[in-house]
Amino acid sequence: MKLTVVAAFCLISTAFCQTGNIVDVAKQLGATTLLELATDAGLAGVLSTGGPFTVFAPTNEAFSALPPRVLNMLKKNKQLLADVLKYHVLNGKVYSSQLSNELVTPTLLEGFKDRINIYQGGKVVTSEGSPVVKVDQNATNGVIHVISKVELPPRGTVVDAAKRNNKLGTLVKAVVAAGLVETLSGAGPFTVFAPTDAAFNALPPGTLDNLLKNKTALTDVLTYHVVSGTFYSAGLASGAVPTVEGKSVNIAVASGGVTVNDAKVTMADESVTNGVIHVIDKVLIPPK
Repeated sequence: MKLTVVAAFCLISTAFCQTGNIVDVAKQLGATTLLELATDAGLAGVLSTGGPFTVFAPTNEAFSALPPRVLNMLKKNKQLLADVLKYHVLNGKVYSSQLSNELVTPTLLEGFKDRINIYQGGKVVTSEGSPVVKVDQNATNGVIHVISKVELPPRGTVVDAAKRNNKLGTLVKAVVAAGLVETLSGAGPFTVFAPTDAAFNALPPGTLDNLLKNKTALTDVLTYHVVSGTFYSAGLASGAVPTVEGKSVNIAVASGGVTVNDAKVTMADESVTNGVIHVIDKVLIPPK
């Protein structure tokens, strides 16, 4: 029996087996929560007939992993829901072969861009920190890449995010004192390991006051918490990583979590427009 061209491709890759528009293909992929929310937000029609689009489609499990209050908020606020879903959509067809590390591209949510990162020699691809688990699912009006986390649009820069976090007030004070506000508000991208107020308070007595009086020493300490480039959790691997200060920190990735030197990451992957923030529970002091 002769195989059709499509059937032959199906034996090679499931990416060629999907048929229909983006909504049809999403159904075939089992993305029922995404489709339900897209319908509620009034976007299903656009995804069926418009385009071409590139959709980073969260799995059902990705939506279930959202904090219940966040998911309830999205379901109650249709405009917010539409904004979040638009943030997962790009204009045009962008296949995996066209993705590159630190690629920043506009989304359907006006004024917001999506950041692509590629780690481990291409083995791990993320969209705004969410790992891509299935690529290049063809549709008649675009292409779908399946992701394992829901992407939330970043709000501002590293400095903006730190100011919003009521546990990072001392860090903000130190950044201002060191004259680093403009730098950390710039294009970057940066990965910032951000110590909490409690972490600064745990320093030996007098240490913080002395640092705030010594701009050079303070700058060295703060830049020791900053890595050039965007490294989400999915891109972190055990080993030494050079910091902006010049010396390296030691990253350890284990089943129990991630540590940086002897500091534990307590909150990971806060996306910002110029990189990502990981909150840590100790202040990192560069070796002399």
